[in-house]
Amino acid sequence: MGKLEKSFYWLCFILLVYITIGFKLIPIILKDQLIKNLDENLTTKTSIEKIEFNPFTIALKIHNFKLSDENNNSDISFKELDVDFALMRSIEKRHISFQTIFLDELYLNILENKDGTLNLTKLVKPTPEKTEESSSSFDIKFLISKIDLNNADINFTSNIDEKPFTLTLKDIDYTIYDLGTYKDALSSNNLTFRINEDTNVAIGGAFKLEPFKMYGKIDISNLKIKELLDFKKDFFNFNLNEDANINLVLNYNIDTTKDFDLKLNSEKLEINNIDLKQNNKSIASLKKLDIKRFDFDLINQNIKLDGINIDTLNANMISDKNGINFANLIKSEPSKEEIKTEQKDENTQNNISKPWILNLSNIQATTNFDFDDKTNNSLINAKATTLNLKNLKIVDSKIDLNFLDINNSNLSFIDNTNKLNIKSKNTKINLNTLSLNNSIIDIDSINLSKENLNFDEKKSNLNINSKNLNLAVTNLKIDGNKISLKNSSLKTPNLNFEDKNSKMKVESTNINLNLNDFLFNNEKITVNEIKLSKPNINFKDSINKLDVKAKNLELSINKLSNKGSDISIDYIRLLNPNLDFINLENNTKIAAKNLDLRIKKLSNQKNLFKIEKTDLNNPHISIILPKNISTTTEESIAQTTKNTKVDNNKASTSKTKLNIGPVNINNAIFDFEDKNLPISFKTTVSKLNGKISEIKNTKSSKTNLELNGVVDKYGVAKITGIVNPNNIKFLTDINMKFQNIAMENFTPYTGKFIGRELKSGKLDLDLKYNIDKSNLDAKNNIVITKLELGDEVQSPDAVSLPLGIAISLLEDSDGVIDINLPISGNVDDPQFSIGAILWKAFVNLITKAVTAPFSLLGAIFNFNEDEIKSVKFDSLESEITPIQKETLDKIAQILTAKQDIAIKLQASYDKDKETQALKEKKYLARKDDDRNLKKEQIDALISKETIKISELEKVAKDRILNIKEYLVKEKSINKKQIILIDEILTSNSSIDLKIEQLK
Repeated sequence: MGKLEKSFYWLCFILLVYITIGFKLIPIILKDQLIKNLDENLTTKTSIEKIEFNPFTIALKIHNFKLSDENNNSDISFKELDVDFALMRSIEKRHISFQTIFLDELYLNILENKDGTLNLTKLVKPTPEKTEESSSSFDIKFLISKIDLNNADINFTSNIDEKPFTLTLKDIDYTIYDLGTYKDALSSNNLTFRINEDTNVAIGGAFKLEPFKMYGKIDISNLKIKELLDFKKDFFNFNLNEDANINLVLNYNIDTTKDFDLKLNSEKLEINNIDLKQNNKSIASLKKLDIKRFDFDLINQNIKLDGINIDTLNANMISDKNGINFANLIKSEPSKEEIKTEQKDENTQNNISKPWILNLSNIQATTNFDFDDKTNNSLINAKATTLNLKNLKIVDSKIDLNFLDINNSNLSFIDNTNKLNIKSKNTKINLNTLSLNNSIIDIDSINLSKENLNFDEKKSNLNINSKNLNLAVTNLKIDGNKISLKNSSLKTPNLNFEDKNSKMKVESTNINLNLNDFLFNNEKITVNEIKLSKPNINFKDSINKLDVKAKNLELSINKLSNKGSDISIDYIRLLNPNLDFINLENNTKIAAKNLDLRIKKLSNQKNLFKIEKTDLNNPHISIILPKNISTTTEESIAQTTKNTKVDNNKASTSKTKLNIGPVNINNAIFDFEDKNLPISFKTTVSKLNGKISEIKNTKSSKTNLELNGVVDKYGVAKITGIVNPNNIKFLTDINMKFQNIAMENFTPYTGKFIGRELKSGKLDLDLKYNIDKSNLDAKNNIVITKLELGDEVQSPDAVSLPLGIAISLLEDSDGVIDINLPISGNVDDPQFSIGAILWKAFVNLITKAVTAPFSLLGAIFNFNEDEIKSVKFDSLESEITPIQKETLDKIAQILTAKQDIAIKLQASYDKDKETQALKEKKYLARKDDDRNLKKEQIDALISKETIKISELEKVAKDRILNIKEYLVKEKSINKKQIILIDEILTSNSSIDLKIEQLK
């Protein structure tokens, strides 16, 4: 046998021995040693069905490995472990290399005991701790071409709670390619498993160990949230429904080359079907949260969420003695020390690290919110709220928001304690851009609109109702106590306010209010411009019996400044309003239209109210007194005087000083209508122009008045004078002149108070009122020209005055009545009333004219009353002698001048005297001489004479016939002006004259 042959045999022998040892002996030794060592070091009993070893491929297989406790319960087991060692590559590459590692049907049973310990932590038997004197590090290079974990199961059971918590990872398949530590080794991996029965998880990607890098995708489908929360059930103070789930597709990228760089982005992030319950009541629910894109960048500390859709989020918040239900969702709380440590760590971190950047984009949400505050007995309910947000960026304490749109269909707030009810319908909030930086808020523009807003406060009986309200604000900035905005616009077609306790009600339509350059700073408010355009406002005060209506007014206020009680305005303009002031007690109406009011530089500072200048242009003001006003004219005037006194007293005691510049009135129209008359009265003063000089309420101040205008068509009016505005009782010197006023316009008043119409005539008034230290000296000069009365008017208020005869007596030969009614008195006297005094003086004048006409005529013609009131005759005298002529000539002068009056003559004789005289006359006519008789005898004879009454009546009638004849024939007096009365008087031989108006 040769050398080569021997070598061959030896090689075969060695190979046989190697095969025998490798295939047979090594598996037995490995199995025995592995079981022995595991049993010595572990608390469990190890069982291995068999081990296979291939000495040629250096491949190892372990079958049916199991670790069992004393009850033969297995915590760790697997069906098969295959390890395929790549010997040649290991030699070639000089590192440990494995071709494949295959683990089939791995099973882990993890138990958490009541003390919180895990069963796997007790697998290793305790060993004495050894003090490490030195440590060394070494770098092991290795490569595993493929790791395959097939069909593994992990079961986790927690026994901390009475009801065990179980979580199972099933059907775990995990494959890793090229796992190694050598340079540029890139491993790919793919992991799939199920959580319990419903959740599928797939993780795929690659990683590199040196330096560590990792990227890939995580796909989680139908992750049951409740199954995870049940692990710490006692930690949460709520219950979650079974079908709540999460769907997630997440890309990840980790790089530790320089720093720990973690990047995440999602392809899908959904949370579905959330229903949170407390005490078996739903407190929050969510149909779906869908985030289209989620990005996380750890190095740049940037978080982005794009396309956030919150579908039907319902929240039911409750506040009671236990607090707010959302505040106690988590039962356990960190201790104070932990909180302080957390805060300290957080503050330290904030001081040394850059801030996180959070970007939220394209957010859409639909929500319903209820807040039941049982402590304060109030309820908030917000239904069907939708939110659209384009972008929200948060960097540390800085927040930038771009385009926010909120719509709420129904919002209600009920405060049962204060009996307050607020309801809002279809509220819309649109915000363009918002920036919040260090508590400074900047808003580019914001719009608020409401279809309906109702505020009902039953405690104060207050109600506010608005429809289609729209508020727009631009460039709003809030910096602490400083608030500014560029423009604000409030529009609402309907805004109603009602205070039932004060019986006050405001109804408004077409509100259009604009405010520009508003600034609130340290309790000071400044506004560059305020405009109110053409609203319709109705204000009703039932207690004070006042109704105010305003239509289409335009109000402009420029440069307003206000701080506390100090206010200043550069310019105010009120243009073209239609204003109605109605006294609800008697329906008196004051109306104003076509008004152009301009006020320059108004201020109220340091108890000084000041206006530099006021212009009142083209106003048309009307006063209308309706029917059925119970107060008479006299009473109204008296009440006005009384009110004036009260106002003056208030003004005199006011601490505020007044300095009101000139008031210019240009082209005004004033209408006055009194319907409270049998015939409606109406007059117009047009082209009213004038000026009121500076008004001050100082003790020595004086104000000059000058007004003039046209009354009706042809009359003119002029008012001039001086008053002390602080107290008109201290100084008033007013002169009012009215000329060429048509008297027929006053028919309604004469009809009511005198019972006669006025057919024609002109009126001139010259009224002078002087008040000096409360003492009034007034002169009322009244000139009436060619006054003609009309028909009688039936009026219950008419005073029975023979106005016709009075007019005839008062008129001169030119048909002019010139009356002077002076008034004097002290205006401080509570019984003093200008109107009452004037009326009484007028009635007295008319009464005097009728009851004592000859006194009036004597004054007019410069005669003595006794010279003209009767024609004197001696007994039995009837002829007109020079004595009678003197009287009759004066009567003729009067009748010639006043041809609309007549003299009434009534025959008269003295029955006693003239009877005796006629008897004596008859006795003397029959007897020639009875001188020798005694007087007593003669008187006896005379008394026996017989006479007839007709003889005396003839004398009386001859007297009036002779008077008439003299006046008609000798003085050419119209015989119509001589009226004879058939009745005969027997008291006087003189003829007493009476005056009567010719019809």
